[in-house]
Amino acid sequence: MRNALYNLTALLVLVIICLGVVIYKPVNLGLDLKGGISIVLEPDYRRAVILEYEKTARLIESKFREAGFRILDVVIYKDRIDIEYLEEKELPYIRSALEQMISEVIIENPSAGILSVRFSEAYIERLRKDIVDQTIEVLRNRIDKLGVAQPVVTRLGKERILIELPGFLDIERAKRIIGSTASLELRLVIDSSFSKEDLERRLTKDTEILPSRGGNEWFLVDRIPVIKGADLKTAYTSQDEFGRPAVGFELTSEAADRFGDFTSRNIGKRLAIVLEGEVVSAPVIQSRISDRGQITGNFTPQEVRDLALILRTGSLPTSVSILQEKVVGPSLGKDAIEQGIKAGILGFILLLFIVISRYKMAGVSATVSILLNALLLWAGLAGLSATLTLPGIAGIILNMGIAVDSNVLIFERVREELRLGNTLRKSVELGYKKTLSAVWDTHVTLLVASLILFQFGSGPVKGFATTLAIGTVASFLSNVYYAKVFLDILAKKRWLKM
Repeated sequence: MRNALYNLTALLVLVIICLGVVIYKPVNLGLDLKGGISIVLEPDYRRAVILEYEKTARLIESKFREAGFRILDVVIYKDRIDIEYLEEKELPYIRSALEQMISEVIIENPSAGILSVRFSEAYIERLRKDIVDQTIEVLRNRIDKLGVAQPVVTRLGKERILIELPGFLDIERAKRIIGSTASLELRLVIDSSFSKEDLERRLTKDTEILPSRGGNEWFLVDRIPVIKGADLKTAYTSQDEFGRPAVGFELTSEAADRFGDFTSRNIGKRLAIVLEGEVVSAPVIQSRISDRGQITGNFTPQEVRDLALILRTGSLPTSVSILQEKVVGPSLGKDAIEQGIKAGILGFILLLFIVISRYKMAGVSATVSILLNALLLWAGLAGLSATLTLPGIAGIILNMGIAVDSNVLIFERVREELRLGNTLRKSVELGYKKTLSAVWDTHVTLLVASLILFQFGSGPVKGFATTLAIGTVASFLSNVYYAKVFLDILAKKRWLKM
């Protein structure tokens, strides 16, 4: 009885803690129960490879000219870089320099005077994986700043990304924040015109033509930006000189020094502020500017807040395309919760009737154990900030069935021992002893299966795996350990009937 008293005291403390967690920390509801937005997107890998070739070409040209190689030109294509050289005797040295500068490239010499460089398949495959990982990380940072409770940002398959925003119903704002690459660039303006054809005559490999944000003016700008989004230290909402909404930004110390030197050399020229490939403004540089600036335009207050958020959380490695979007209304989730509660109550009543009618006081003990299991499971979900979804509810129901199955297995074994002529207390001890290995194997198998589902599943599968894993641990504690405590107390009090 002393051991029973210790166990009951520990149980009371555990129940009080669980009730406190359940009351003061409600369980987060998933998209299918709370309503919200689901988006499937895919990064533009082709564009990312082109950008990688462009970056590599600039590196090659800069390093080769520093090394004194006689290079005529470095031409960028969608799937390769062609290096035009003068002296055939320099070819071995150029090859060696390329191999040291860039790993995993295929170097070919298709004709005299031209050396082609291609990325290997392994390099491109690793680049695609890195792009998905970087995109997921940036999108998580952005969505966290929105204040959405328990959002889902995860890989879907090999190359796609699933985003779920429970409780967030503004689909257009979500698409604007998620789909924006936030590719902020500051570029020197060479010329501008209302006719694109006028600028095309002056276009070179070192310049690029970009449209204004309204599309009514065109700008000929340097291809290489002086400042990029990665150079930003922070971004915040502000106002321009006319009191209109604007976005202010601060640069890192290294970028501020570079920008200060650039602006001091180009006083009187225009500086294009390029966002998402469009020139939002092109002010004249009137003095040296170092560590801060401002993005102005015809922005609404909401657009300014979103743009500042996007810039603070960094740019995507490449553009993304939205393949699927879905809005789940909160009324659907409400109906699912109501129907789930009704089904749960009805199922519990039927379970109560069957278990008690068959096992009498042992059935009452099993019912208490199942209620304890449900409390532990719910408190575990709340304490771990897990998200409850419809598949998660299915996991809870499955867990209840497993809990009942463990009790039935133990009770039937106790009955067999009673039929062999053992006393009630001895039958309880032998029944538990002979079934414990089977019950233990069942729970361990379920726990391993749920962990595998959580590791390799996504979205709804993870919700199911979470509740199944927590429920399995709770089931062993309540329906195996404490169920034995309850039966021991009933047997000692001579109240146990089976």
